[in-house]
Amino acid sequence: MRKTKIVCTLGPATDRDGILKSLIVRGLDVARLNFSHGSQAEHLERLHAVRSISEEVGRFVGVLADISGPKIRLGTMAEEISVLRGQKLKVVEAAHSDDRNTLPIQVPGIIPLLRVGSKFSVADGLVVFEVCELHDDAVDAVVVVPGRISSRKGVSLPGIKINLPTITDKDREDIAFATKHGADFLAISFVRHEDDVRLARQIAKSVNSQHEPRIISKIETPFALERILEIATESDGIMVARGDLGVEIASEEVPIEQKRLIHLCNSLGKPVITATQMLESMVHSPIPTRAESTDVATAIFDGTDAVMLSAETAAGDYPLEAFDVLDRVAVRTEKEFHNQELTQVVRPAPQRITVADSIGYCASVLSQTLPIKAIVATTKSGHSARVIAKFRPRVDVVGATPYPHVARSLSLSFGVSPALVSESLDTDRVLSEGIDAATRIGMVDDGDLVVIVLGLPFGVGGTTNLLKVQLVGGGLLG
Repeated sequence: MRKTKIVCTLGPATDRDGILKSLIVRGLDVARLNFSHGSQAEHLERLHAVRSISEEVGRFVGVLADISGPKIRLGTMAEEISVLRGQKLKVVEAAHSDDRNTLPIQVPGIIPLLRVGSKFSVADGLVVFEVCELHDDAVDAVVVVPGRISSRKGVSLPGIKINLPTITDKDREDIAFATKHGADFLAISFVRHEDDVRLARQIAKSVNSQHEPRIISKIETPFALERILEIATESDGIMVARGDLGVEIASEEVPIEQKRLIHLCNSLGKPVITATQMLESMVHSPIPTRAESTDVATAIFDGTDAVMLSAETAAGDYPLEAFDVLDRVAVRTEKEFHNQELTQVVRPAPQRITVADSIGYCASVLSQTLPIKAIVATTKSGHSARVIAKFRPRVDVVGATPYPHVARSLSLSFGVSPALVSESLDTDRVLSEGIDAATRIGMVDDGDLVVIVLGLPFGVGGTTNLLKVQLVGGGLLG
């Protein structure tokens, strides 16, 4: 069973007949709704489709609402254009342009910040321009790196500080909308400070204080890297958003920061998603490049909890094939996790001496030293399962919970399979139902050894304090 979680972006490609259901049946863990594109009505329709199909096939698929943030984007263009090195275009502040030689930028106040010699890029840095002439309400820019440009592509201005709030008015509306309709995760774009995370959580809590979505901070700027410990501590998870990050910092720094971010999240026990261009060539090709397969495997060896597809599934020609590649690479890579010659993944010792960390660490050690088939974490909040996943046990973890929203919240945690049990305060019943859940999933049979982790009194969140080794089906342990 694959431990690495797969996040897929939904879009026109997954709207085609049967594609979304095929992804969920294949093992999709989290469906991403990209609020940078499409309407709220379209996102709601896709969210409902995920919920309906998940219930039909008996899986807990999380929904991640990716909030667009203050990203500077092109306006709409009459058609996609190709630009050549040395070609000159006019850049204006506008929502739309029919002129092939004019680039419209939607966000006001950008043009005055540009100077002769300023460089900016479009489409995650794939096309680069240099400003060559200033006008009152526009600039002329020459193409330095050629490529193709289409409507709504992102614009990056490295080294130019843009005075825009991290959470815009549109973001507030989208956070409230996604929370109201039960999104499990909110990905907050261009986080620069831990206060941005607190504000997003406050907005979500004002809409639904009972089942708040978990906050995933997207790391995309040098400002976020400077305060990464504080941001990661305040967040429920991190996304390594390599597209914008790779434009804001030198490309050779991106793999170093990726490793650093993953290691930090592993040590804090926070899920981490590695994203952007994982299988970019598969937007138009049925097979990946060798470098892409290696990139996916490297992220998994580094310790990522999840890998993410963007345009590959949202708008690509081969969404199912792209998913299958991620699945195969993940399964094959995980077989080498305990091969010390190939991987440097280290199971971290608890940095904070808490009961929960100690219990999680011991459960992981037991999976190495005994013929344990599964670890069953019975949990109200998901905390018990997440704290075990932090230590990367050899076997799968069953996150047994009475609450569907908690089960879906575990869909980003490495090696955790969510399962529903009844809401009971009887310890023996809780233990029994946890083992039954592992049996239903197919992880254990009679005669197998399992580790059980829970908190007592059961029903009080965050009280992981009990560990037990048990024989499935009863009998004495010797």
